[in-house]
Amino acid sequence: MLASPLCGDVGRWIERTLDRFVDHYVDADGLLITTLDSDGVILDPTPLIADFGDVLPFLAKFGYRDFVDHQIEAAEPHLASALFRNRGRIRLFDNHDWLLGLLELHELTGDRTLLGRAEEGALTLIQTMFVDDLLVDTTIEWRDPRSWLQPASPFNGGYIELWLELHAKTGDARFLDASRRLAARWLRTEGFRRTGVFHRELCARSSALSRIAGLGATSSARLFKDNTNFVWSLLSLWETTGEAHWKQAIERWIGGFREHFLNHGDVFLWLDRSGAGHEVSLKAAFASIDLLCDIHAAGISASALPCAETIARRWMSHQWSNGLFPERPGGARDHLDANVDMAISLLKLGGHTGHGDYTHRARVAARAVIARHDSPLGLVQAVDRDGRVRDPRIIVKYQGLALKLALAPDDPAILLADPALLKLLRDR
Repeated sequence: MLASPLCGDVGRWIERTLDRFVDHYVDADGLLITTLDSDGVILDPTPLIADFGDVLPFLAKFGYRDFVDHQIEAAEPHLASALFRNRGRIRLFDNHDWLLGLLELHELTGDRTLLGRAEEGALTLIQTMFVDDLLVDTTIEWRDPRSWLQPASPFNGGYIELWLELHAKTGDARFLDASRRLAARWLRTEGFRRTGVFHRELCARSSALSRIAGLGATSSARLFKDNTNFVWSLLSLWETTGEAHWKQAIERWIGGFREHFLNHGDVFLWLDRSGAGHEVSLKAAFASIDLLCDIHAAGISASALPCAETIARRWMSHQWSNGLFPERPGGARDHLDANVDMAISLLKLGGHTGHGDYTHRARVAARAVIARHDSPLGLVQAVDRDGRVRDPRIIVKYQGLALKLALAPDDPAILLADPALLKLLRDR
């Protein structure tokens, strides 16, 4: 007997959502687009390739294999060396979900050509994007001096998790070597040594130029998705290698998180150069709960789960009577995708703690997302506490990600016992 979904009995919503991908969310060539308005007018025709990982695995899970195969084929003219080129440049942010999506589709379908594409793209990044042992955010163009000094974001540490999955599937030691190389370099950064959290860096072909440029930078540390993605990768490195220094780095990070980001549960989204926290955010909250649950599950720190509960209890006090969470405490609007992931994070927390209040709040939020955001062409981007639409845009990737609520079981014990489903529902 199949478990009831977290969002309740919403079979018609699932059918409408899947049909909309085929009938409304594509351009004349049949390629998924990025955004449309409530009347179906395309607002952003950019191909959704960078976010295929947020959509295609869910469509494949629901049996839309032919449509998924067509999307991969239609993406080919936009690729070079299996990487998505956005306006002629390779950007790491644009390729993380693309490559991760290829891996997830390979796992769901068994199609080894998808694995081969992911392998090719990942090796291209390793060969071209390292500067001073960090991954820079975008390709350096020698004819453009402004590109010689590049930011390097801890978000790019998320490639470690991807490389380790490729290493497990292919046995290619280059992926493990690159993972160790990148992680070790971030642990040597001045920001991590000073604060225990990861700050953005500036990189040039000359390390001296990088240091000089850094003196005038107003660099900051972002929690979501910079620190969270990087720490998930450290967790993967520790689980893969058993090397104690990765575990020690996570323990050090938890101390930095508690000192700089936790804020009694009203988690800060980012820090300025002085270390002051800014912008209490639902995105920071759900990502922190999710990550801390995974650190707890790995047996790394006894303080991880209490931190997650501190955040959950604080944000449950912000939850509106309609079941949704505001984007910010006291704010006038919510955020569709952040509410989806908050529901999943609370479900996980309920499973790890055994406390039914977290599971109950997860159910309430999941069902409110579908009931309050629904419109004739999909789930709108934002509503207020009274259910009035604040942002009517239909953002296509969020329609795919909302399907998590139909895949997540109502019972958290069932979720925690299913590693493949946990992996599919993760937010990266």
